[in-house]
Amino acid sequence: MSTAAAEAGSPGGLPAALPNFALRLILIAIADAFALLLGVSLINDGNVFLGATILVTALLLTIVNILPNLWPLRWMTPALALIALLVIYPFGYTFYIAFTNYSDGHRYARAEALQLMSREKYLPEGEASYSWEIFRNEAGEYALWLSNENETLFATTTTITLVETAGEIPESYEGYTLLTGGERFRALGDVQGAAFGDPNNPVGVASRSAAGTFRQRWVWDESRGVLMDMENNIPYRADDTTGSFVAPNGSTAPLGYWVPVGLNNFARIFSDSLIAGPLVRIFLWTVAFAFFSVFTSFVVGLFMAIVLNRSFPGVRVVRSLLIIPYAVPGMISILIWRGMLNPNLGVIATNIENIFGWSPPFLTDPGWAKFSVLLVNLWLSYPYFMLICSGALQAIPSAIYEAAEVDGANARQKFFGLTLPLLLVSVGPLLIASFTYNFNNFLLIEALTRGGPAMAGTSAPPVGHTDNLISYVFRFAFGAGGSRDYGFASAIAIIIFVLVGLLTIIQFRFSKRLEEIGENV
Repeated sequence: MSTAAAEAGSPGGLPAALPNFALRLILIAIADAFALLLGVSLINDGNVFLGATILVTALLLTIVNILPNLWPLRWMTPALALIALLVIYPFGYTFYIAFTNYSDGHRYARAEALQLMSREKYLPEGEASYSWEIFRNEAGEYALWLSNENETLFATTTTITLVETAGEIPESYEGYTLLTGGERFRALGDVQGAAFGDPNNPVGVASRSAAGTFRQRWVWDESRGVLMDMENNIPYRADDTTGSFVAPNGSTAPLGYWVPVGLNNFARIFSDSLIAGPLVRIFLWTVAFAFFSVFTSFVVGLFMAIVLNRSFPGVRVVRSLLIIPYAVPGMISILIWRGMLNPNLGVIATNIENIFGWSPPFLTDPGWAKFSVLLVNLWLSYPYFMLICSGALQAIPSAIYEAAEVDGANARQKFFGLTLPLLLVSVGPLLIASFTYNFNNFLLIEALTRGGPAMAGTSAPPVGHTDNLISYVFRFAFGAGGSRDYGFASAIAIIIFVLVGLLTIIQFRFSKRLEEIGENV
């Protein structure tokens, strides 16, 4: 290989120029340093999967950018890094969570759950509770001014004395100065973890308004493997199959821990009638919504494209006006439609009411709510299909229509025998992509109907007649009315992934058949 080729940076040659290579190494080193710090920090915080993903991604990117024979991949590395962090990692983490009980009350490892519960205090029976203020002396030692309806006490870190004179809190007392404003706020952290008064019966701060001889409620006995509720004297044993601390009477501690549960989340989908019944209805509605959304949008868009494919006065103006719904942000359009369909103030509902004396319950009746969702989605989607069908129609050669006319074909025969098959060959993959998008269309459902109206006979989270699978999973994981059951939501998400994959495979096979038909037209 010649020197010129090597300097040009061929796959087997040297870098184009040493200064450029050195600059690239410096930039890679800086990026790797940040990735190393971030990855190690995440691992130390317990985010092992995310930290490991960042470190592995940084390592692979470094290898690609250093080895000369991998130079074609350098242009793809930003996209590959984003795929690793935004696609592969979320999917892998979701897959992992689906086999655990990760949910409200089971968000932490057992050691972390025990540490959190150890912070809970209780006031033993017969002990008094006090309001408190902070004092501090010149040595930086804190003291508490404790008062209730019966007495006032002053507690240092070693002694506690009764204050004889009742009244307003003094600005100073026995060498200690009252802290107010910002000084009091900055001292809260030190005071809340300190003990005051008699070391054998110390006074502690339980909250910003209460202090007293509070005791630790939950105490873990490592030797016995028992979590004791000191307030009620009840032992709780750790159950590693459910991730809960269980008492002899079957009750559980308020906080559990996450554990692997195998296929329990997947089995629950089909075994729990309160979940399986609504889930089947939601799945059927999701498929129907995706199909009819694509079908109606394609039909209307194709009709508009055919009409506007001819020359007439003002065709450009009409074409521009018809794509306005596509240019307006979807969220804004959905909220406008929600307002217009409002039964009390909406312009559509009120005008129908004024004309006919009756207005459809667009957002409160299950059937009308589904119609409203399809109507709004049609408004948002038809300009897209109008544009792609316009381009596809112009790509069809006019000679085949002339030949069809010679053979005596009428307009219907030309459309169904020539136009539609050739059109489906071009837009078939886009129809598949649109179906997949509408199958996962969360924004429209959440912004227009919020899944409503509510479906009767369902447990938490509340399920609505217009909920699709994605909004249903969202309510399980993040909804205000749900239990935030991330493990179960992840299991449903995996099933959705499989369903979408199967539907896409079937549709692509159908698309190949359309291509074969198009070749024979």
